Amino acid sequence: MASVSPAGRRATDALGIVAIILAALILLPALMIFLIGLSPEMNAIWWLGIVLLPIMAFLGGVAVVIGVIGIVLRVRQHRNPVLSIIGLGLGVLLVLPMLWVLVGSTV
Repeated sequence: MASVSPAGRRATDALGIVAIILAALILLPALMIFLIGLSPEMNAIWWLGIVLLPIMAFLGGVAVVIGVIGIVLRVRQHRNPVLSIIGLGLGVLLVLPMLWVLVGSTV
């Protein structure tokens, strides 16, 4: 019976995939609310952003942590951490609006 050699197997970046999925779970509804809120008839939907912002920050932070762990593990294995870098970038993209609200100045 033929077996697959360990050198021929291609290791997947599981932590990067998890980080991307976590970021996509909240990024898609946030994008939908933003796009719906741009239409004049649905301007009242912006209140959902108040509910969605803390969830975005939490899941974005989790995606950042998982992405950093994935990058460190992949670099230590001498492999390419592309999916972990994408997950990290999406996580940072989700954390930035909450930082903007907390650090931004009010006029």
